[in-house]
Amino acid sequence: MFKDENEFGKIVDKLNIDTKSNPAHREKLKRQMLSVFNETSQKTTGNSKPDIWRIIMKSPITKIAAAAVIILTAGIFLYTNSLVPAAYALQDTINAYDSISSLHMKENIIEMGWTKDTWLECDMYGNINRIRFDTPYCGELTGSLAIVGSRNHGEAWLGRHNLHLVGYGDPSCILGFDVSQIAPKGLVERLYKQQELGEIILDVNEPREKNKPIVVTVNYPEGSLSESWKKLFYIDQATKLVKKIDKYELRNEQYQHVTTTEFSDYNQMIDPAMFSFKGEIPDDALVMDVTDVEVGLLQGDMTDKEVVKEITRQFFEATIAGDFSRAGQLYLGAPGSLIEQAFIGVIPLEIISIGPAKPETDPDSKEYVCSCKIMLKLNGQYHELDVSMIKVSQISTEQEPRRWIIIGLSYNLNPLPEGIKISNIETDLDAVTYDNPQPEDYLKKWLVLGPLPFPARADLYFGSEEGQKTAFDTDSLDFVNFAQKVTIDNIDYEWAALESEHGIVDLTQLSQENTDLKITYLWTQIDMPEETTGTLGIGSDDGVKVWLNGELVHENWLYREVKPDDDHVPVTFRKGKNQLVLKVQNALGAWGFCCRLLDE
Repeated sequence: MFKDENEFGKIVDKLNIDTKSNPAHREKLKRQMLSVFNETSQKTTGNSKPDIWRIIMKSPITKIAAAAVIILTAGIFLYTNSLVPAAYALQDTINAYDSISSLHMKENIIEMGWTKDTWLECDMYGNINRIRFDTPYCGELTGSLAIVGSRNHGEAWLGRHNLHLVGYGDPSCILGFDVSQIAPKGLVERLYKQQELGEIILDVNEPREKNKPIVVTVNYPEGSLSESWKKLFYIDQATKLVKKIDKYELRNEQYQHVTTTEFSDYNQMIDPAMFSFKGEIPDDALVMDVTDVEVGLLQGDMTDKEVVKEITRQFFEATIAGDFSRAGQLYLGAPGSLIEQAFIGVIPLEIISIGPAKPETDPDSKEYVCSCKIMLKLNGQYHELDVSMIKVSQISTEQEPRRWIIIGLSYNLNPLPEGIKISNIETDLDAVTYDNPQPEDYLKKWLVLGPLPFPARADLYFGSEEGQKTAFDTDSLDFVNFAQKVTIDNIDYEWAALESEHGIVDLTQLSQENTDLKITYLWTQIDMPEETTGTLGIGSDDGVKVWLNGELVHENWLYREVKPDDDHVPVTFRKGKNQLVLKVQNALGAWGFCCRLLDE
């Protein structure tokens, strides 16, 4: 017999009836079922049995739910309370971990075929005192990673780079998450809280056979961020400790096994040497102290999504500027040499786009992911670096509790799609006029004349350095009064309208033919509300000349690759319309330029 309504309510909860309903609906259903129970108990005396089917037909609740509760009720009447075994509860496992001081965790990444190992030593409250973490892979830039640490000390070993990092105040700064979150007690405590808040749906299967584990299945409500995931906790019946966790993700309408995490060596002594790199690191390893490095990016007033996009932007802006120390601070607090080594032979040029930031759907992850596309040059050709996933995580420290770092990224390198459009229809200056352009915005609309051959000179070989310099010095245009048709060396040329998707304009796309030893002129019009002084940031491959309102204000003849703002050109724009003309000359291979007004 039930002692009170609360005891009955607990039994009803175990039925898991209508688990996707909202809480109000579920409570209403429980009250209706309790009414059935009360009516049954009032009509039952001695050993008599309730008139079950009459009550089912009268009750307003569904027949299935009524049948379930009445069968449960009738079953309990047949046994005394002393014969009913105590049901498993999450609190049993939470309590069991109070006596655990050490353990080993092995996470198998099914798809990748590799394993992460973690050894933990905990205090009497389940807090982590010491940790050892080993993974063969931690992102494209990092490679393998090993970490040892305590509450106030952390150091890392990057085998691929022969690099030993010391001086972290908290291993969370290297791992990218709060290490206290990975202890099994913390995992189960979160399940308990999530269940109370209705964030998860638990199904407990406690077998009669004592040699089989209790299986707790964790599902996520429809419409939640993690609805496509489920986890199975396997719990030892005798000790109530977690032995294994299987994680599944719904893909193509089928659950796919993603990871298995095994927990072993509970309360087994761990060799203290496990929590030190002594004797493991080669003598020739580079040791770097990051004690004074400001790791990551402080969130300030930004939202989580805003700070994720901002740290992504700052990381790639730093690599474009060649400030690898700053990029390293944002990426795991790594030294600049690590980031620079990753970009050897690659010249990042421009951020094409930064996608939206969104939280990971993985229920165990507190990370955010963001995508990004970068224009770069590799082996003399322009490419698009498609960074499909940048992982960003918040780290918690006593001094700065709202700081974020990049902990990994994945990318593909693709040929740069055609990025310029050429039109011969609208070729007047109005089509390429900028009305008070804003600093840092690239000028992407131009009238273009070319590709043009070097000037006709029978006495000069233009492939020579002397010939290229002569071609650079020779101009035969009116740089003040625009004319649609231009005659050069008795050949008529016409301007065309050019619009680029990128700030860096790939001039090799002007022609299907070879663009070696070629010249092009580019003309745009800038309309200023008042006289304005400023600085133009110019990048070019190769030589460049700049005219403003017919005056030559800059020239730089050299061989180089395009890099934003290589040249800083002081200019004064008059009030009204200003004529800006560039000449870009190519020697061999890639050919392009970029131009913008700097915020100086």
